[in-house]
Amino acid sequence: MHALDPVWATIKDQFTAARFESAQAARAEVTNELNQCFRRLRQYQTEGEWISAILDTAASFVDPVALFTYEAGTLRLRGQRNLNLSETLTFSAADAAAFQNVISSKDTLVALRTPAEVGAGLSSPDLEERAHIVPILNGPRIVACLFAVGQGDLDLNALELIAGLASTVLERQSNASLHTQIAGQFVAAAHEPPASTPLRSWANLNEDHRLLHVRAQRFARVKVAEMQLSRPDACHAGRQQGNLYVFLRQEIDKARATYRTQFMSIPSMIDYLHIELVRTAAECDEQKLGEEYPGQLV
Repeated sequence: MHALDPVWATIKDQFTAARFESAQAARAEVTNELNQCFRRLRQYQTEGEWISAILDTAASFVDPVALFTYEAGTLRLRGQRNLNLSETLTFSAADAAAFQNVISSKDTLVALRTPAEVGAGLSSPDLEERAHIVPILNGPRIVACLFAVGQGDLDLNALELIAGLASTVLERQSNASLHTQIAGQFVAAAHEPPASTPLRSWANLNEDHRLLHVRAQRFARVKVAEMQLSRPDACHAGRQQGNLYVFLRQEIDKARATYRTQFMSIPSMIDYLHIELVRTAAECDEQKLGEEYPGQLV
């Protein structure tokens, strides 16, 4: 045995113990932050208290961050941390494709900070920046969205957990009487028209077919988002020149082939990939896909 072996063994033991203590301290700090957030959310009495609890905790994990409430198609800024946004910022979800997708899917989305994706008020000329949008729900409806900015190193899991805690406390009966749309429960209007034929068709699908539709929608959103995130210059040029398919032929063809194989296996399936390409990549203008685009899958 070498004379330094005992010393080396001692150093390794001390290093291992230090790492363990450091990991314990880090875990304790995170759990304390989340526990304090949950305590504040359980005890909130006003909308302002609810918003502050969410933003204070979110700012411990992501920076910068903002919270928007959503009602009747409109998003309104209600609080921010380390963002220089106008306190009166409001915009229609229809004018911001990324927010519209989150509201439609009730799922987290990462997108470019372009005017088409997040609206003019939240856009940035920095093509490296990404917008992270996380929905907050009250039962079946979206009432708010968390908006964070990052370049790939953002702790999205923490943001989703905070949004989940915020969603959970909204369903407490003790808050049902608050005057804000956030805490109120959804009640269908008495004059709501009967469901249209497509909704009745969806209701008649068996559970496996419904799940396949949901998976197909998610696949479409993810693939189109990947195209925009990985090739922003090509997407911009394709929209400007009205031939997105020429610029993204390889990505679109690969996605179409996968979609056909995995999802076009039941009579009720539609081409959600085409719908997402038109709505998001082509900014709701199908002509921007270009004349060479092969069209919807059948």
